[in-house]
Amino acid sequence: MGRFLLLALALAACSTANDIETGDDPVVGDSGDTGTSWDGPLGFIGSPCAVDADCGPDGAVCLTEGFPNGMCSLACDQFCPDAEGHPTTFCVTGEELPPEGAALGDGGCASRCDFGLFPDSGCRPGYGCAVATRANEPGTQTYTCLPDRETELSQCHADLAARGVAFEPAIVADRSPETNPELICHIEEPVYVLGPVHGVNVMYADGGSQRTLASCDMAHALVDTVDDVAEYGVTTLRHYGTYNCRVISGTSTLSRHGYGDALDIMGFDFADGSQITLIDDWEHDTTSPGTQAGQFLYDAAYRWHDAKYWNIILTPNYNAAHDDHFHVDLTPGSDFIRSNQFYLGPNLTGD
Repeated sequence: MGRFLLLALALAACSTANDIETGDDPVVGDSGDTGTSWDGPLGFIGSPCAVDADCGPDGAVCLTEGFPNGMCSLACDQFCPDAEGHPTTFCVTGEELPPEGAALGDGGCASRCDFGLFPDSGCRPGYGCAVATRANEPGTQTYTCLPDRETELSQCHADLAARGVAFEPAIVADRSPETNPELICHIEEPVYVLGPVHGVNVMYADGGSQRTLASCDMAHALVDTVDDVAEYGVTTLRHYGTYNCRVISGTSTLSRHGYGDALDIMGFDFADGSQITLIDDWEHDTTSPGTQAGQFLYDAAYRWHDAKYWNIILTPNYNAAHDDHFHVDLTPGSDFIRSNQFYLGPNLTGD
């Protein structure tokens, strides 16, 4: 299987939760059950079914021939609807589905792999997390729960799942920065980390999505970082972003953000309701901060460096562009932290 690993549960389980609430071990369909006891959510794309009435949204059908314990689907030509609490969906080209699914037309809706709802394998039993192509868009692929397929995930994915991290494996097409078309942005084994991570929220600075795009290796570094700060009462890690296909300001060198292995951390929320941010609490002019908040930030950066969570750590002392965040990344072959060199703050000058 080359670089791919057949996970412990080769036939995975990619089901979803819908607005329809069910009890334990529900019976599916008016004419009988699906043949297995099922304590997962029902009633939407990717869910088990016996008859069309088991499925939503409007127009959805229950595919049974070649679909273990049935699969709710919907005819599609490129995109599928999503529902809160369910895995994201994907319009799979009909030729990649068993005949009953192919008969839907250009494509049929299926669930994407989701290790939040199905932590062992990403999909429901009988379905494997495999690469599928979007209907009428052959250049777009992603990991989807397909019937009777082997799981096509790497060791890094398997290790991330073993850590109890909710994520969606993804495929992100290479691209180039607008200003430097000769450069290529590429994410190795991309995943969407789905917060909370081990009980800690991971979200954008403005409180937006907890869906964080990263390389698989960066996802592990993020988990290490979250586990570290959780011991100090952190409940939320706030950041300015991960993947961004751009060059380093003022250079023609591709930023590590273009590889999906860099993170800009702006601050932390704590269980007591307090918040520490780099812009407000970093102390520029000292290696011995005089406040608890300043000491927390200083110590955190050096713990991460000493533990080798990240290959590069740039603090607000690095330059004016980093006044409000830690830049951390996985630059291959690097091992340094820049905390007290060069830039000493907006109102300070170096010797």
